[in-house]
Parts: sequence; C-alpha cells; structure tokens
Amino acid sequence: MAKINTLTKELISIPSYVDGLTNESKIGQYIYDFLKTNSKLKVQKQYCTNDRFNVIATNGKSVDVLVVGHIDTVQPSKSWSINPFIPKISKGNLYGLGSSDMKSGVATMLSSAIDPKLKSNTMFLFYIDEEYDFLGMKTFVREYQDKIKPKKIISLDGSNLSISNGCRGLIEIDVTIKGKSAHAARPSKGINAISKSYIIINNLFNWLGNYVSSDLGQTVYNLAYIFGGQYKDKTSDGLILGKQGNIIPDICQFIIDIRPSRNELTAIKVKDFIYKEADKQSVEIFDFKIRHSLGSWLTPKDQLNLDI
Repeated sequence: MAKINTLTKELISIPSYVDGLTNESKIGQYIYDFLKTNSKLKVQKQYCTNDRFNVIATNGKSVDVLVVGHIDTVQPSKSWSINPFIPKISKGNLYGLGSSDMKSGVATMLSSAIDPKLKSNTMFLFYIDEEYDFLGMKTFVREYQDKIKPKKIISLDGSNLSISNGCRGLIEIDVTIKGKSAHAARPSKGINAISKSYIIINNLFNWLGNYVSSDLGQTVYNLAYIFGGQYKDKTSDGLILGKQGNIIPDICQFIIDIRPSRNELTAIKVKDFIYKEADKQSVEIFDFKIRHSLGSWLTPKDQLNLDI
C-alpha cells in the first residue's frame, strides 16, 4: 500500500490534463521509464499524435488478461482551494487532481506490473484522452482488434473500492436553439430562445427518467454549458451574442452529457426527442452536434471470473 501511495503522489504531481499547452506526454514518459527500469515487461509507446502516446507493456506472446487505465485527467478548476498538483493528505484522504480518477488506479497498475508473481500473458494499456475524445483507446483498438483476444479485460477506473461488472454509456450533444428577437417591452413579438431551451431541457430530463436499469441504475445527465443572447455572428471560435437587457434573446446554445444505463437510449433518439420538443415550442434547431454516442455494457455477474 505504501508503494501505491507514493506512486499516486508522484503521478498527481505530473499535470496530464489536455489543452493547448499541456497533455499526457510527460506522465506517459514517466510510466514508460518506470516500467523499463523496474520490470521485465516489453514496453512500447503507441503514438496517437506527434507527441501524445499510449504506453503498452506485455509479458507474453499472447494476451489472456488486458488491464487498462487512462493517464489523462479533466482540466483543473480555479475553485481548487489547494494546488491540485501538490498531493496532500488530510484526515486520511489523499487530495490532488486525478487522485481518484484515476491516478490511484494507474499506480495500482504500475505496482502490479512489477510484481514478480504477475501471471504471464498479461498486457497493460495506459491510454490517453479518455476525458476528451477517446483518441488513445481508438488508436489501440484500430491496431489490436485483430491481434489479441483477451479472456478478461480489467479496468481500474472505478470508485468505492468495489468491483463493478458494467458501466453506463456516454452521449454528449451540443444544441443551439433559434427563437425570435424583439424588444423586451413587446414580448409577444419575440420568442425567447433561452426560456424555450429551459422548457426543452426540462422535458428532456423528465423523459430520460424512463431509462432505468436494474443493474446500472438510473440514466444520469448533466447540463454542462448554456449560453444565450442576441445573435450577432458566428466564427470558428463560436457564437458572438449580445447581452442587452431590453432585447429578447433569439439564440441559446447548451451542452448536455448523458450517461445511459440502457442500450436502447441512443444519441439519435435524444436528437429526435429534442427536434420534436423544439417544434412544440415554435423554435428552430440552429445547430445540433453529437460529440459522443456510446452504449452501456454489462457482464452478467454469473459470468465474472475474478481469478487473475
């Protein structure tokens, strides 16, 4: 446990969020060097871009067990009360960006990889970009989908110190609603895109409540972003909107993250629902983007084999 705690602290101290200046290359290099120094595994970098790469480590010619974990984190928030890259223990808890999701899991993977009792034909995949667009996993699947057939796949991205046998999916949509601008003194002449979007979003969330799984629970959702006002222009960087109080806003953009617990809930179904709701509210869909559309998965408990 002490070694895992030390590794987790070291991993936290290496920023691995993704923006224009920072990515996973430094933490990837740390993992690569650690495995090359401390294990007898065959270690390689799998490049996804010019400077971003997965780290793959194996100890056999075939793969019976595939252990996976992502090495990126979400971007840090200004609301942190401590430096997110200086790990701190308080009341028995370790704090730092990625401490739970999932640098403690990565530390466990590294500790397992150097264990002399590690079973042969094990592969470790440390992959990038899980919190963004899954570039690392997509790259891995393209290269290895016809090369390996693991009997077991284990992800150490979890919580509550428990073993799970399934995971909700991911749907992310970016929607822009168009209403009608008018002077605020004559509201009947306009259609408030922000108010109508609120109705559409609320109806969507109520509808999503119908999708419940006995194994994975309730479908959950998050209104992650909303932006509205008087439409002025659109550039490659996004919408340019006015914010005068006396003008009815004719544009509203919102981003929603949905974690479906049942596979029949798809991004296309969500899109159809929103279009129908927009029609009911007499607004237009100015733009609709599907960023992610991934279904849930479940391994029946009677098929779980925990002997690794």
